[in-house]
Amino acid sequence: MSRLRLLAASLALAACSDRLAREPTPPRYRWPQQFAWKVDYVSEAQRNRVSLLRYSERKTLRLALRDGDEYLLLPDSVLKTNQEPGAAPVLAPYSVEDTLAAYVRIGPRGEIRGVLFGCDPADPACSAALPSSVRLELRRIIPRLTVWPVPPRGTWADTLEFDDSSRPGGTRGRVITSYAAVGDTVVGAEEYWLVSWVAVRRTWPRAPIGGGIVETPPVEERGVTFVEKRRLLPVYSTWAGAAAAPPAIRALGATASGFRGRAYLAGSSFDSAIARESGREAP
Repeated sequence: MSRLRLLAASLALAACSDRLAREPTPPRYRWPQQFAWKVDYVSEAQRNRVSLLRYSERKTLRLALRDGDEYLLLPDSVLKTNQEPGAAPVLAPYSVEDTLAAYVRIGPRGEIRGVLFGCDPADPACSAALPSSVRLELRRIIPRLTVWPVPPRGTWADTLEFDDSSRPGGTRGRVITSYAAVGDTVVGAEEYWLVSWVAVRRTWPRAPIGGGIVETPPVEERGVTFVEKRRLLPVYSTWAGAAAAPPAIRALGATASGFRGRAYLAGSSFDSAIARESGREAP
């Protein structure tokens, strides 16, 4: 009887392992000691489908493990430009966050928490840095995994709340991201999980007059992420969405404003392919 029970348990365990191996999303990420993502971002304001202003940003986010699940995040090679129709691009100024290192905790299921900038909080430049900018950017790159196995065509959701309202120019808000397991794919000789997502961001800034709380129109964006099966890492994400144009752009008659972006793991096959497309060399 004991042998039959042992055989039954072994078969059940094998079946469970085989089922989990076929799951469309990994059970957890396997974060390395050091890695980096390259990020490209473009936004454009248009009037009747004619471009009024194009903003582009390119940078590298370098992460190095410090202790436990805490990483030191360094923005590197940041390049920002503005371009008007018929004109050459001009450099755009850096934000405070572009010049500061940040300490951030990243959990095995993609939890993003505990953002702390590496500067003196009493310094006005430091107090102007917005921790939410780090969390919102990483959420686009790192899908939040569930604690339960995802069935075929399964869906799940994650809520990221932030509050920078005590900082100059900051606000509080919430991002609800709905995920769907698309399935598996192969690029070159590498196997990937495909995770699609839709994120809706709502913010509640203070009104400039009276100091009351107002809700801005929600911003929706859609994306897809490739998670490499072998290394259990998100190696490529791409997203696009639309947002209300800032007042200065609306004054020019803007009727639409959209954005798109992508992030890819440095040294991956996506990095090499994008470098070849753009005529750049992958480091």
